[in-house]
Amino acid sequence: MVQRQALGCLFLCAALAVAQTEEEPIRKAELSDDSVPATDPHVEPVRKAEKHEKPKTDTGTAILPGHPVMVKIETPQEEQTMSWETVDVFLRLQNYAIGEGGNRVCLILDNGSPIEHGHDLKPVILRGLNPGAHTLRAYAIRPNGKMIRDPEAWDRVNFFIRRRDFSNFQPRERPYLTVNLPLDGHAYPDVEGKLWLDFRTHNALLGKENFRVKVTMDGVETFLEKEDPYPLAGLAEGRHRMVVELVDEEGDPVSEIYARVERTFEIPRIVKAVNPTEADSANLWLRRGR
Repeated sequence: MVQRQALGCLFLCAALAVAQTEEEPIRKAELSDDSVPATDPHVEPVRKAEKHEKPKTDTGTAILPGHPVMVKIETPQEEQTMSWETVDVFLRLQNYAIGEGGNRVCLILDNGSPIEHGHDLKPVILRGLNPGAHTLRAYAIRPNGKMIRDPEAWDRVNFFIRRRDFSNFQPRERPYLTVNLPLDGHAYPDVEGKLWLDFRTHNALLGKENFRVKVTMDGVETFLEKEDPYPLAGLAEGRHRMVVELVDEEGDPVSEIYARVERTFEIPRIVKAVNPTEADSANLWLRRGR
């Protein structure tokens, strides 16, 4: 019995030894069905350069309709004392494109004639300024020369040359005038034969019982009660002198240095070109008349 158990154990150990020494069969790699598809390379779309058209400079209107035109004097600054008699004036415009012969900006130094400016990058150079106080006004105008009436389309600064002298000084809160048209020098009527008086008042409400504007043209007086541009029609060729004054309810002149403006202009004689055919016809007619 013991021998049988021993023989059984021997056969079992031999079988286990054979099982451990035998090599397992090599299994072939199986292809997986979960293949990853190739992805296309990501290509950014090519964007075309956008064309930014410059705003037109001959419209007489704001770039963005419904928004105000703004004019700001950047240099000189309010009550700044300048060391030299030459001053570079830099302006900042918003919502208005200017250009030579089109939309422009006008500047008035003290009570002088307006200086037209049509370049938004170049300064206006004022030369030979006297020592003391000065006032500079700037406002936007249309191609026809008339002012834009937006309140923000106008600015003013007081500044000094070398010393703070108030002999030539107009207080900001006092009534005064800004006269735009006509300019000193040559003046050309429009297609209807009119020149225009273009002005605005400051700190002075116009009306029958309020301030008025008195215009004296070649000795003839006219009183205006509105700030609208006023047509000057029927003016003959030649030299004319105009005085514009701000008067109170009694008709007395307002005693401020910028409440009275004088302008002298000349309407040149316009020679019309004659058609050569019409000239020959006229000469033939004269010859027949003889």
